[in-house]
Amino acid sequence: MKNTLSRRAFLGRTAKTAALTAIAGAFSVPPARARIVGANDAVNVAVIGTGGMGSRHVEALAKNPNCRLVALCDVGKSRYVRAAEIAKGVSGADIPTYQDFREVLPREDVDAIFIATPDHWHPLLAMLGCEAGKDVYVEKPASPTVAEGRAMVNAARRYGRVMQLGTQQRSMPVFQKAIEVVHSGRIGQVTSASAWVDTNGFGLGENPEPVPKGLDWDLWLGPAPFVPYAPERYFGFMGWHDYARGGQLTNWGVHLMDIVHWGIQQDTPLSIQALGGSYQGGAGADNYETIDAILEYPGVSVTWEQRHSNTQEGKGYGIHFQGTKGELFVDRGSFVVRPNGLGIAEYVGAPELSWANDDHHNNFFHCVRTRQKPAADIEQGHRSTSAVLLAGIALKARRKLFWDGANEKFFNDPAADSYLTRAYRPPWRIPG
Repeated sequence: MKNTLSRRAFLGRTAKTAALTAIAGAFSVPPARARIVGANDAVNVAVIGTGGMGSRHVEALAKNPNCRLVALCDVGKSRYVRAAEIAKGVSGADIPTYQDFREVLPREDVDAIFIATPDHWHPLLAMLGCEAGKDVYVEKPASPTVAEGRAMVNAARRYGRVMQLGTQQRSMPVFQKAIEVVHSGRIGQVTSASAWVDTNGFGLGENPEPVPKGLDWDLWLGPAPFVPYAPERYFGFMGWHDYARGGQLTNWGVHLMDIVHWGIQQDTPLSIQALGGSYQGGAGADNYETIDAILEYPGVSVTWEQRHSNTQEGKGYGIHFQGTKGELFVDRGSFVVRPNGLGIAEYVGAPELSWANDDHHNNFFHCVRTRQKPAADIEQGHRSTSAVLLAGIALKARRKLFWDGANEKFFNDPAADSYLTRAYRPPWRIPG
């Protein structure tokens, strides 16, 4: 009969299912043997998640002589087909495509994976990549919870893998030069710093509908709770706590707080307070429109300002370092120092051509070859992610929280501690 599987086909399908189940549920697959990448070798890369940010990575990687794209993967067929078209248009090569990452990780020719999925998948994919013997470039934020971020660091160290967070500002000359000024002491001792951005713009409500053809919705949800498909969740995942914790707070917040940490040379707050709300009803279902948070570090206070019409020194987002002699404002385009009497001229950087920054990519590939720590090592990325996650927890708690950085929990506050982790939907679970 036409619907009857042959014995060969049945055994093949059974073997494939067993292999995928082993990775997904039991996590008992032994680490793959990592290929030693020579000093002049191109790094073989698989991109997992080929939507907006992922497609930017694909376009940049397809023309980068330091790497070779060998696999593209996304739960949505239309997305990986489009990514393959982009790659072929740039490099002329036909790149193998996949819908399930569990078919990518066992490939021994894959040296590194780029993770550009929604946030809720970052920790698990990164840890499974390490377990499979791959180096990992993971988009920010590192994780939706503090505990998962620490598990990512532990996995990178346990398996000896390079893990770079996609906080590309660390590799941009405009920020490097701005931090040189801050650290030089020319604006004095920095006693306060701030980061600012506009508001969340994610729409309210959802309208469930049939799952689009070619989309594996259950796999897109992964460890998140099961809900019916809704385009608002799929296309606007940053509005939902199941997939992202804070909207712009964790989207732009990790980028900007990372530079704050770099400038003040501290990355562990002592206390956190936050207020905010959706006063015009325009934010996502779980994430507030406006947020003001203050984080206390030894000797310096830091504020996060997420407000309407939020412009400073002509910049719609950025970082401000306030010193005892002057102040510095920086974004991806330039930095300016006040007062003018300090004699530090405005620095204007090169135009930002893509969020997929070549210098940041190349730093990662250099570290894959040399086994050095990258510019945005996962420990540092975890701490910059943690800062904004803690602000989000303070926002939910509606009170001042005190942070035990050594143990990564709050002092005598079990209710606040409950936000530091999240449950995974079976069969997904953290490896180890």
